[in-house]
Amino acid sequence: MNDDELRESLANLSDQAKPVDFLDRSLARSKRIGRNQAIVRSAAVACVLAVAGVFTWQLGLPATQGNTPAVAPPSAVDLPSVSPSPTATPSSPPSSTPAAVGSIVGLPGWLYYADADRLVRLTRSGTQTVLSAGAYNANVSPDGTSVAFIDGDQHVVVADRDGHDKRTVLRDSIDAGFEPAWSPDSQRLLVAKSAGDGGRTMGVVNVASGAFTALAHQPDGMHFLWSAGGHRLGYATGECRIGTADADGGNARLVPVFGDLDSKSNPELRRSCDPFSISADGKLMAVNQRTGDQPDGDIGRDVFANAVVDVATGADVRLPVTGAVTAVLFQPDGGILVRTENNKLTLLGADRTVKAQVTEPANVRDMSLLGYSPS
Repeated sequence: MNDDELRESLANLSDQAKPVDFLDRSLARSKRIGRNQAIVRSAAVACVLAVAGVFTWQLGLPATQGNTPAVAPPSAVDLPSVSPSPTATPSSPPSSTPAAVGSIVGLPGWLYYADADRLVRLTRSGTQTVLSAGAYNANVSPDGTSVAFIDGDQHVVVADRDGHDKRTVLRDSIDAGFEPAWSPDSQRLLVAKSAGDGGRTMGVVNVASGAFTALAHQPDGMHFLWSAGGHRLGYATGECRIGTADADGGNARLVPVFGDLDSKSNPELRRSCDPFSISADGKLMAVNQRTGDQPDGDIGRDVFANAVVDVATGADVRLPVTGAVTAVLFQPDGGILVRTENNKLTLLGADRTVKAQVTEPANVRDMSLLGYSPS
């Protein structure tokens, strides 16, 4: 075969060959692989109530410290079912976000934990570090796509769900006692801006633009929460009382009885400096409840909850779960995720029926449950 014949044969082969897009194949395969994540746990233990051989956890029992037994408050009431908040549906994740597989088989969505000051996400294959520091003032957005925290320079920073693409959205904030609280649409943050003279201004920062708008009214509180319905704020005072306010800070009021130091109206001295989560309609708050002479702790955030309080009456309420409770996370649809002893997670629907019940893996046993994103 001469050179001309060889070139003609090679040209024919080139015309018949079909290109193979190895990148498309690789991406298609990678989309089938789940994503990794996790966080920390620190907490105490509440109590188990035995009734006719079946244990039903009594939310609102005081936290035990040392060998002090927890005593059920006489004001405890059953928790009613609720209708999902019409404004509580989180915004849809960007189209680039992969379909969520979930942290644990049997429970939809992703779980975030605090491991000391490290924020992690639990995955089917282990835990993934989201933030190497900042877990104690971090919060995951309702749509599950972002994480907000306050860095060492007192700036409010937002990162994606993996802790990447960090950007400062507000400078000169305050970290201790003032964790960024997400709005229901995952587009804004309730934060404290330093006034420079030891004072502070509570306000809302737009995550996209960085514009800060002070609340029209300034509640005297800390550890603020923003209800998924968007209309109510929850907070604690420096005297370990809890309160609620409108989204603009107006109509602030303290929860009656709870936190009252008068032993006649509050014989067990039930109180909390640390609200943990608030229901979508703002009517219930999960807290780390203390009683009697138990120490109140410091201004730092407690990533722990052992009671749910009705903010209208100050009464503790009950949920149908088994074991001592260490975390209660209210969901936008009216449901509740409850963590109990022995690493049990129970997902309750808005009607308070059990939707899912799973056991956490051993690798998060000593971490604090910080957040749950259903998507």
